[in-house]
Parts: sequence; structure tokens; C-alpha cells
Amino acid sequence: MEQVFQDLVTLIGFSEEDGRILKETSDVTSQWVEELSQAFYDLLFSYEPTAKVFYEGERAMREVSLKQWYLDVVSGNFTPEFWKHQWLVGLVHVARGVTNPYMLGMTSRVQQLFLHKCLEAFEPAQAEAVYGAFKRATDVVAGLVTEGYLQSYMTAMEKVAGFRRALVDRMLQMEIFRMLNEAGVQLSVKPPSEE
Repeated sequence: MEQVFQDLVTLIGFSEEDGRILKETSDVTSQWVEELSQAFYDLLFSYEPTAKVFYEGERAMREVSLKQWYLDVVSGNFTPEFWKHQWLVGLVHVARGVTNPYMLGMTSRVQQLFLHKCLEAFEPAQAEAVYGAFKRATDVVAGLVTEGYLQSYMTAMEKVAGFRRALVDRMLQMEIFRMLNEAGVQLSVKPPSEE
């Protein structure tokens, strides 16, 4: 997870300054928690494929979790435990059937709602700074959840099938090259050997 986190932080441009900006404006942004949570779950429960993910009567409990996550993000207090938890959310998503398109779609929706609120609450330059900090933080979160999902899925497959990870990776890569070739996509790298 550490290398994935470092890659995301570097490529996204997330910094300690983002945490500082979020912390300094949390007195305003934390007030949006109810509205964002309501909009988030209204959408999930109104869309049949995502509504099926939840158990009867689960919404209130899930809202508490989302609200706590949101308040953690806007507080700007990004501890190693916070980031590790985001990675584990990927594992939870595998178990619950929350696909990466669902997660990425809802991350985007939260970012859009947050931007709208920033534009209402702050002068343009500050709105851009606050939104940028939030977007970079939540993009790192989305990357960790996505990769945590993939890595957890792969590890589980490796254990279930009884294959070493290197063999699973090689078999998958061979199949991916076959699928790309079938689709007419040519890559500038050679496929793995079938030996």
C-alpha cells in the first residue's frame, strides 16, 4: 500500500498544504455534512443497481460512516491510519459488491457537490484553493480504494486457485494481450512468452 500511496500523492500533487487549507476552512465546510450525505444516499437508493448493495434498514448506519469520513477529510488531519483505512475500504467493497464504477461515480458526485458549495461560500480564489485541496485528497482516497479493491481481489483469487501471484499475473497478462489483439489493438510492447 505504501508505494501505491506514494505514487498517488506524487502524481495527483497532494501535499501537506492541502491538509492545512482544509483544516483552516473546516468551520465552513463541515457544515455541509448533512446536505452532502443526504444527496449521496438519495442518489444511491434511487438507482436500482446501487440500491441493491444495501441491506434493509442499513441507510442510517451507512450515513454515519459517510459523515465521519467527510468530516475526517475536511478536517485535513490525514494520518497514516486514515490512509490505511481507505485501502481497506477496497476490501469491504469486494465483499459488498460495490464496484469501482459505483465508487468512482460517487466520488465524482461528492466532488461536484463540494465544488458547488465552495463556489457559494467562498470568493473565487479561495473556492478554487479549497476545492483543489478536497479534490486532490479525495482523488488519493479513490485511488487507494480502487487499488485496494484490485489487490484484494487478486490476492483472494491467488489463494482460492492455489497459484503463485507471479503465475496469476503472467496468465492474466497473456489473456489481456490475446483480448487486445482480438480487438485489433496493437501495443508497442511484446506479449509475455507462452513457455
